[in-house]
Amino acid sequence: MLLVREQDAQHSGSGCCGRLGEAHTRFGGAADYGHTRAVMDRLGVVYRELAEQAPGLELIVVDPRNTVWLYPALWRAARARGAGVIATLRTLAQAGAPAAVVLDGDTLCSGHLPEPEQIVAMVLARLDRPVAAA
Repeated sequence: MLLVREQDAQHSGSGCCGRLGEAHTRFGGAADYGHTRAVMDRLGVVYRELAEQAPGLELIVVDPRNTVWLYPALWRAARARGAGVIATLRTLAQAGAPAAVVLDGDTLCSGHLPEPEQIVAMVLARLDRPVAAA
C-alpha cells in the first residue's frame, strides 16, 4: 500500500546552511512546504491506524516527485492486480497527485483526501478486515 504525499524537505540545493523560502529570509514563504504539513499529518494518522489494525500490510510513504520509483511500482502493482493498460494509466495519473492513497495498484483517493477514519475504513474494507472501534 502506498501513501503518496510531498515531503516537507529541502529540494532547492541551497546547502546545509538553510532552505530557500523560509519565512525569515528575503525569499519569503515561496518554498517552505507549509502547505504540505496538513496532508502529512492526515496521512500520518492513516499510517499509524493501518499499522495497528492491519499489521501484515506493507505501508510505503512516497513523495510524488519520486517518479523514478513511483510510476514503475504503480505499473507493476496495477498490472499484477489484473488491470488493463487504460486502467493502469489512469492509476498513474491519479496517484501522481500531491496526496493519494493506493492499494494494490488501485488509487482509492487522489487530490482531496477524506478524513483519516474514512481512508482507514476504505482500506480495511478492501482487505476484508473489520474496522476496530475507536
